[in-house]
Amino acid sequence: MDSSKQAQRAVIQFLSAEGVSGTDIYSRMKNVYGTECMSRTAVFRWCSDFRHGRVSTADMPRPGQAHVVPHATQDFLR
Repeated sequence: MDSSKQAQRAVIQFLSAEGVSGTDIYSRMKNVYGTECMSRTAVFRWCSDFRHGRVSTADMPRPGQAHVVPHATQDFLR
């Protein structure tokens, strides 16, 4: 069973579209995924997002420090 975040979000998206409540979705996911299940809060947040029109199960990009060191900085560090 694929317990990745993406797979769990797809389950939430599908069940939300069918009108299943967040409480029932979490309960069903907890039975299937066990300790790998996302938190109740996360399930409810994703349910809300999907019910308000979100279509993607992917993470949104977040602002913050770049993960790449610019070449000028690399030269400086040598």
